[in-house]
Amino acid sequence: MANANLKFIKEYATCHGASPTHTTTYSRGTFPEDMPWDMNTWKDGFKIKILTIVEDDMTMDMSGLDVAFANALRRILNAELPTMAIEKVFVMNNTGVLHDELLAQRLGLIPIKIDPEKFDWPSPETKAVDSTGPVSEKEVIKFKLQVKCKKAPGGDANQEPINGKVFSSQLQWLPFGKQEEDFASDRPEPVHSDILVARLRPGQEIDIEMHCVKGNNFGDRGHAKWSPVATAWYRLLPRIDILGDVLDERADNLVAKCPISCFDIEDLAGGSRRAIVSERERDCTLCRECIRDEDLAPQIRLARKKDHFIYTIESSGIIKPTELFKQAVKTLKAKALAMIAHLDQLEGQAVVNAMEEDE
Repeated sequence: MANANLKFIKEYATCHGASPTHTTTYSRGTFPEDMPWDMNTWKDGFKIKILTIVEDDMTMDMSGLDVAFANALRRILNAELPTMAIEKVFVMNNTGVLHDELLAQRLGLIPIKIDPEKFDWPSPETKAVDSTGPVSEKEVIKFKLQVKCKKAPGGDANQEPINGKVFSSQLQWLPFGKQEEDFASDRPEPVHSDILVARLRPGQEIDIEMHCVKGNNFGDRGHAKWSPVATAWYRLLPRIDILGDVLDERADNLVAKCPISCFDIEDLAGGSRRAIVSERERDCTLCRECIRDEDLAPQIRLARKKDHFIYTIESSGIIKPTELFKQAVKTLKAKALAMIAHLDQLEGQAVVNAMEEDE
């Protein structure tokens, strides 16, 4: 019994109260009864299963992985993968009520559909250039927005004026150099055409030019507009155990308490009814409604598996979520290789220093 409890504590974080307990993750080899860590054994235990892909959203199961790696992938997805976004806005005319700074911020947050791998990171010259200066076609995409609001035909004040609402679909790409040829089949444009940029009244107009450059959401100059995901997050796989029979009215009470329908009723011989865990166990949000009742709390055990992650990637639409996950794994691998190279360098320097001391 003690071994069974220890195994459960090692594998699951229990949720019985205001905060979870036994949340510490243990690597293989921590306890005397553990087998030594082995790469082949780890490979056999590591699993990825894609559950759903709906447009720009992907949900998958990832198990057999330490939480540090799962979180590292999440942070890379949110901050380190590059995209193209509007960085500079040159305002020739803006007579609308939205100030230039606010208009520039709204434009910067519009996701632009173009493969960032086809562009170089902006050079210092590109970062410093003004609207008239030369820029490289390998570093910059140009857009313009020229709209003027006019009264609706007939002059009816109750009708929506022409260009009263300015949408992202009105951004016009300005190809230069060989961009027209290079992107003939995949023209740069906003991911969504119905993003409201500004509202105008008759007589007001906007005339601006924009420069898109490659960037990410990492470091001092990072910004969320370059993040390729709306969000990337995970939660641990829930587990619900009914430790004793919950019968009849108590069973009905338990089923009624769960807002996610994680419990169901099983009919027994003699007309009795017993509460069981339903097929929606993995949807449990650990709201703890089922254990707030002092009568039911001792019968219910809520837990989450420490190395099983239900991973969700919501792309902004620029890059498919499957491709984003592969890029995140490649980035993590590159970081690991860079760390190994650095450690080798430090080890070599330590050997040299030791030899000099011996001399």
